[in-house]
Parts: sequence; C-alpha cells; structure tokens
Amino acid sequence: MTSLLPDYEQALTEAMRSVHVLKRTEPVGLDHAVGRVLAEPVRADRDLPPFNRAQMDGYAVRASDLSTSKSLEVATVIPAGASGRVQVPPGTCVRIATGAPVPEGLDTVIEHERTDRGDLSGSPVKFNIDAVIPGQAVHQRGADARAGQTLIEVGTVLHAAHVGIAAAVGYANVLATARPSVTVLTSGDEVVDPATPTASLQNHQIRNSNGPLLLALLQRFGGGICTTLHVADDREATIAALGRAIETSDLVITVGGVSAGERDFFHVAYEACGVSLSLRGASIQPGKPVAVGRTTHGKVIVGLPGNPVSVLACAHLFVWPAVRRLMDIVEPLPWRLVTLAESVRANPHRRVFRPAALIDQQQAVVPKWAGSGDLAHTATTHGLLELPVQNGEVPKGTVRRFLDWP
Repeated sequence: MTSLLPDYEQALTEAMRSVHVLKRTEPVGLDHAVGRVLAEPVRADRDLPPFNRAQMDGYAVRASDLSTSKSLEVATVIPAGASGRVQVPPGTCVRIATGAPVPEGLDTVIEHERTDRGDLSGSPVKFNIDAVIPGQAVHQRGADARAGQTLIEVGTVLHAAHVGIAAAVGYANVLATARPSVTVLTSGDEVVDPATPTASLQNHQIRNSNGPLLLALLQRFGGGICTTLHVADDREATIAALGRAIETSDLVITVGGVSAGERDFFHVAYEACGVSLSLRGASIQPGKPVAVGRTTHGKVIVGLPGNPVSVLACAHLFVWPAVRRLMDIVEPLPWRLVTLAESVRANPHRRVFRPAALIDQQQAVVPKWAGSGDLAHTATTHGLLELPVQNGEVPKGTVRRFLDWP
C-alpha cells in the first residue's frame, strides 16, 4: 500500500545505501575542472606573492625619507614585469607600476594622485602628504600563502576561482575523482527513435524522449561517458541488455518496466543480474515505482518509471544525488525556498514534486498539467517544487522548497 512506502527523505536515505564513492581518480585539465571534486590538494609552489608587490601606480619610497623631505629624485622606473633588483640610493625613489616588484630597501608606495608628477618634466617629485604609513600599498611577499601551503583541500568541488588559484601555482592539471560512466536503458515496444518521420509513425507509437532527456540531464549532473540503448519488451533481451550495461558502467538507469505489468521485465532482470534493491518505491507523485539498488561489485542501478515527467522529477530526486555521491560530493542538493504566487492542489496521500515556473527568483507558479505523461507543460518551467501531503489546495503565499533545473 502507498502508506507503507517511505516519504521522499527516507526514500532518498534508503536509495543512497546502494551508492558508494568511486575509488578512481583521473587528471583533469584546468579548462574542464569546474564542477569536479579535487582528489589531491593544490599547494603553493612558492610564496604568494613571490615578491613585495606594488598595489597601485605611484612611487616606491622609504617612508623614513619622507619624514625629512617631501621632495625626492626618481632613481629609475620599474614597470610591471621588470626585475626589482636595482639599487636605490637613500633620499631617492622609483616610479613604479601596479604589480611591479618593490626594490629591496623601499617599504612604501605613494599613489600618483598624491604627488605633482615632477619627474615627468625632469624635476624631483613633490609628495602632497602630511603623514606616511610604512608598508602602505605594498603587497608583502608571502602575505597570501607560503611555499608548500595547501590552498585547496581534497574534496573541494572546484569553481572558477579554484581554477585560477591552481593556474597561479603551476598546475596545468588537477587530480579529480572520476566521473561515473552511465548507461541509460529505455524500454517499451510503443517507443520509437526520435528521428522517426511523422508519416512513418503509427497512432499507438511515441518517440523516445526519455533517452535524450536523461543524457542531457546527466551532462548537467556531472556524469562521465553516457550512452543510451532502447530495449524491447522481452524478458531475455532485457536481462541481456542490463547485464551488458552493468559490465561497462558505474551507474545504470532503467526507464519503464518497473511496475507490475505483464511486460515489465526490469525487476526480473535485476534479480537475474544480482541487483539488490535498497529502495522499492516511494510515497511521491510522480515517481511512486522508483527503485534503487546495487550489484555485488558496487554498480548502481536506478529504476525510473516510464512517463517523461516522472523521469524528469525522479532524475533530479534520485539520479542527481547518486551521481554526486559517486563523485564524493557531500553537499546536499541545492534546494531553496520560494513563495507560491498561486494556490495549487496537493495530494492527500503522497508528497508531490511538480515542475514550476518562476515569476521572479522568489515566487513560483505551478502550471496545469495532464499528468506525468505531459512533458510539454514543462517547457516554461525553471525547477521542481515540493508540495506537502495534505487535502485540498496549498494556498497562495505558502513557502515551499524549490530545486532549480541545473
């Protein structure tokens, strides 16, 4: 009975018992590193910055010189990229560019705006200041990090700033947790190739939207090599296809064939291929027949219902967390709170997850639908809205959880 099935949070917990972190790692070029999980720390190869660095265009001086004179001769000019290994006599300064090394012995940079720029006409520079703070506008060597210091810890999900840091300390590649390889097995004798011309379609046939939908989602979820195969409603063919997918993939997603119909063969195939299920259904709408399990070799199986909105919803609710767990991403899914801009009917028996459109980033509207076969109604939506188990409508103004499409 539906009442005996676990609610979503418990169902997710049971599902994740079948999913363990992949032990494989692989080098990843920085141009493909965003979103990957670091498997080896990124360390500074030298002090950062590696020299005393001017933080603005101006004049590098000894602060003590300006305590006795507000006018100094310019000994030399140091642009960015030039060496700072120059001798600067006492009582003189250097004109310096942002990012250039401050010569040894000088300790302060005074911006151009606080001088008369006299050196441009061959005269000493006059400094229009009352007091000097030693060290101002100088980015001290090692202020950011020391050589050998860990800058990015193992387990970090890399974003663009991490890529910049890695590049700054000499990494062309980083070592990351491997992305899972995935095979998607769709099923149904009524399902035909998406490229089938309209004139060739019979009335009872439908094009395969689930395969392309899941491949697109897996790219967003972080899956590695992903393939899809359609299986006829045949017991032996289903067992054989699942067996091959298990051999070649870390994660196998089956679509359809998980209910109790006479031609639903995936549960038979699970048993034949040694799949042990930790989840057998959930008290959710859509997606009640969802199943999750694993083989004795740790290959993960996620069984999705066949209707496309069920596939869309359950892929976010179960496949996305599975991919993240396989990649050792420990953070939960990025749910956030939004406010209902219109009332919407709930289900008195099951938690509902409906595709919803955002009016702005804080208000959501659930469009009308014709059930879990109605993929067309999701065209203007932006994510998945969670509705509580209750009779009647959830009123306008109610705050609910929302999961943006990735």
